[in-house]
Amino acid sequence: MLFMAHIGNVPVEEWLPFLFPVVALYLYGRHWSRRRREEVGRLPGAAEMLNDATTGLVVCELAKAHHGEVSRAHLPLLYPPGPDGRTAAELAGPAGSDPGTVERLLEELQELGYLDLEERAPRGGQRAWLTDEGYDLVNVTEDALLSAARSRRPASGAGGGSRRSRPPARAPQGPRT
Repeated sequence: MLFMAHIGNVPVEEWLPFLFPVVALYLYGRHWSRRRREEVGRLPGAAEMLNDATTGLVVCELAKAHHGEVSRAHLPLLYPPGPDGRTAAELAGPAGSDPGTVERLLEELQELGYLDLEERAPRGGQRAWLTDEGYDLVNVTEDALLSAARSRRPASGAGGGSRRSRPPARAPQGPRT
C-alpha cells in the first residue's frame, strides 16, 4: 500500500516543488540584507564622509529617485543609521549641529512626508519615525553613500588589496639573447 501525505487536503507532490524556490529566495534575501547592513555599518563617520563631492553625489541620486526637495542640510540626519526612532537631541551630536536646528530640519522632513514626529514624553522630545517614503529616502541615501565609499577606496590606497586584485604589471622585457 502506497502512503501519500496530505497537508490541508493538498497532496505533498503538488506543493513541494513550490516550496524550494520560496525558501531559496527567502534565504538569499536574508543573506543580501545582512551583507548590506554590514557594509553600511563599515561606512566612516558623517564628518569624514559628507564632503562636498559626496554630498553632491547624494543630492544628485536623491533627485534621480524623485526626492529632489531634500536639501544638503538634511543629509547629516539621513546618514546611517538614519533618524528612525531618534529625537532631535540624539541626532544633533552625530549631525554636528544644535538640537534646535535639527528639530527644524526634522519638521521640514515631516512636511515633505518622510517622517512622522511623535511626542512620547514631556521632556523626551519628539521622536522621528520614518514613513514608507522615508525608508525609500534612507535607502537611496545609503546606496549613494556606499557607491561613494567604494569609489574612494581604491583612490585612497586604503584597504590593502582584496582577493580579486591583480598582481602589479611587470615592466616589459627586451628580447632574450
